[in-house]
Amino acid sequence: MKKIMKNFCLIIEYIGTNYFGFQRQKNEITVQEVLENAIFKALNEKVNVVASGRTDAGVHALGQVVNFQSNSTIPEEKLKIVINQKLPKDIQIKKSFEVSIDFNARKSTKKKTYLYKIFTGEDLSVFDEKRVLHFPNKLNLKKLNKGAEILVGTHDFSSFVASGNTTKDCIRTVFSSSFTKSGNYLFYEITGNGFLYNMVRIVVGTLLDVGTGKLSEVEFKKILLQKSRILAGKTVAPYGLYLKEVCY
Repeated sequence: MKKIMKNFCLIIEYIGTNYFGFQRQKNEITVQEVLENAIFKALNEKVNVVASGRTDAGVHALGQVVNFQSNSTIPEEKLKIVINQKLPKDIQIKKSFEVSIDFNARKSTKKKTYLYKIFTGEDLSVFDEKRVLHFPNKLNLKKLNKGAEILVGTHDFSSFVASGNTTKDCIRTVFSSSFTKSGNYLFYEITGNGFLYNMVRIVVGTLLDVGTGKLSEVEFKKILLQKSRILAGKTVAPYGLYLKEVCY
């Protein structure tokens, strides 16, 4: 009797330091390659995982979502256990469950939340190395949040996209954008219906200029409206960025 194909969803977390992003690359090790290899070892079945989106080299994830189709008869909640046994310690599955056959982790996405971590103190802990951006400068939280609020709404984000972007449509909707502070740590969270190549990292780099007083909130808004990458700030390091949550 022919086995019935099932569609499984995984919520995974990973430290991106040792990987050249999520998506498979020629001659580079990626999260997708390691995950698919682990699934093959665990299920003796070759699969192609579909992710909610790419994360760049060095970027981390707290809640990346992937799905794959399989003939496996392993109970859905136990899939994570058998696959985790084949994964390295810097990639782990948090949840595993069955979804409808038409579910697609990328196409079914409604919104995503990214988190960017910044440490403003003088001495960075060795435990934060490659986990947060070290930015030992005085930052004005009120100014940062005024700038961040400007991004809320539907805009053309051409000013905040890297040159390697392949998407022609740069219009995206941001639902929330704000900074919080805890001691010497700053946490920036942004939720939107989608993000462009390096968009969050360029946004953070430009907002840091607002926080230090290099740019005013009015100037930041002009940068958004003028749709020119050369006007925006630096692209901050990938290792402060985390894909926090994906909603469907």
